[in-house]
Amino acid sequence: MKRSALVALSLVVAVVNLLPLSLVLKQAMTPERESLAWPPSWLPHTLTLENFRAAASAVELGRGFALSVFVAALTVTTTLALTVPAAWVAARRPRVGRPLGVWLTVTRFFPSIALAVPLAAIFVMLGLYNHPAGLGLWLAHTLLGLPIAFFVLRAAFAAVPRELEDAALLDGASPARAVFHVTAPLVRPSLAAAAFLVFLVSWDEFGYALLLQVTHRTLPPLLYYLAAFGHPGLASAVAAIMLVPALLVLLVLEPAFRSGILAGSGR
Repeated sequence: MKRSALVALSLVVAVVNLLPLSLVLKQAMTPERESLAWPPSWLPHTLTLENFRAAASAVELGRGFALSVFVAALTVTTTLALTVPAAWVAARRPRVGRPLGVWLTVTRFFPSIALAVPLAAIFVMLGLYNHPAGLGLWLAHTLLGLPIAFFVLRAAFAAVPRELEDAALLDGASPARAVFHVTAPLVRPSLAAAAFLVFLVSWDEFGYALLLQVTHRTLPPLLYYLAAFGHPGLASAVAAIMLVPALLVLLVLEPAFRSGILAGSGR
């Protein structure tokens, strides 16, 4: 009975998540007139790549794609570089970890739109506003990613017995070497999860991207403008393109996720 209920619930979740995705892909690969037809059709009548060609000519799709990838890659790298040592210290020193966790939680209370205005003023003074390489947007996205990566990694480091690091220290390893060679491999699934979540935060972020990058835009604002001005086919084409890097990152990190599942099953 429980297994049947679990299977039914899994099917409902799959349908709820896959139905919007199938509609986006359908609109991306059918003519615009079919997307605007009423009543709408669930299955495509005509398949075409015209929306992708039109989107590439209507907006700076290639430049927006490259900028989105660059900003997301920088965000993941910087966020992990900052949160890995911070999360390890927080897991090993609760007196430090608690206030740090509180402050990172408080930073997420403020809406991105509210913070974008003062950030824009600061970035204007620093020459980072509407930067061609998206450096201001990178800093803003890093602020968004820090709490997510910190809490994921702090829990992972806390789950690793401290005795393993102590044993490595007794064998002559330095503290950094003990963490890198003993603890880090054990938290690799959490590192992959943190990297993927931070990537998605940057890749999908809209508020900062809209207000901090006026002309050098990433893909989310471009998608918004196409949808707002009544081009569902073009917007769906951009949305379909945005799926590709996220899936590629997931495939690259999949071995790390799988190693964590297998490690847990062998206990």
